[in-house]
Amino acid sequence: MIELVTIEEARAHLRIDDVDSDGSPDDLWLSIFMPAISEAVANWLKDEWRLYVAEVDSGGVVVDSSGDPVPALPLAARPVVKAATLIELERQFRFRGGESEADVQSHEGHGYTLGKGATALLSSLRKSTVA
Repeated sequence: MIELVTIEEARAHLRIDDVDSDGSPDDLWLSIFMPAISEAVANWLKDEWRLYVAEVDSGGVVVDSSGDPVPALPLAARPVVKAATLIELERQFRFRGGESEADVQSHEGHGYTLGKGATALLSSLRKSTVA
């Protein structure tokens, strides 16, 4: 799996502008969390093909023998997936130590993989597990 956003996109979204020839002081954190959040987004969607722009030919979307869309090459994250990844990256960047009790409403509970913003963007792509 590729990282769903580039370091340049992450810096721009997080408004990190203290970048010099050695990078940014936040680059170490980004190098750890960009792949971790990309993986969390992929796990939440449940099927890797849901992450990427599908290959299209004259007959429409190309599917494999299982009926799943084939990602176009080179792999490119869907815009909604990229946006959700950036939103989740921002949430993790802002609350590096985790959310406090004041940040989570009692009826929401804990243990959610992704925050509300990322979940809202991705919910239309997620594979349903309810029978």
